[in-house]
Amino acid sequence: MKRREIKNRHESSVLTSFENYLKKDDKLLIIKERQDPPDALVTINEKDTWIEITDAFFNKEFVRSLTSYAADDMEHIPANGGPYIEPDMSFERNVKRVISKKYEKNSIRSIYLKNGAGILLVGLYSPFAALDEIQDIVKIVSKLKANGDGRFKEIYMYDYSHNFYHVP
Repeated sequence: MKRREIKNRHESSVLTSFENYLKKDDKLLIIKERQDPPDALVTINEKDTWIEITDAFFNKEFVRSLTSYAADDMEHIPANGGPYIEPDMSFERNVKRVISKKYEKNSIRSIYLKNGAGILLVGLYSPFAALDEIQDIVKIVSKLKANGDGRFKEIYMYDYSHNFYHVP
């Protein structure tokens, strides 16, 4: 499978998992259109909205190792084994950077101005992201959201297993 196909399958998988997550709260998500950006135009309980998906990785070596391993059109490039100094803080900085980029992106701003606020789904990909770290990241992202321009009415973090964590 080529790298672009992996991205599309990943996003489809995240959307399916998010749909299942919402069902637990008796919410019905229907995907109307897949595009980029945003990654999906949807309805949730008959209300139109949009979803943008992004991923935060521990570091560039880690993402390169993951994506090159999965892609048929690339040779696998393994990540170094460390040592890593303050891995939690490093990952938190990467999460903030990835989300801040979504707040700075003009194409997302245009979608927000045209369609109203949407939903941001943020994948957390780090070997060090245990539940307590995720809870800390949710608090940090909550502050980013409060200081943002309102383009994301909801933000959810998700882990490797597609467990979702709502950002208040």
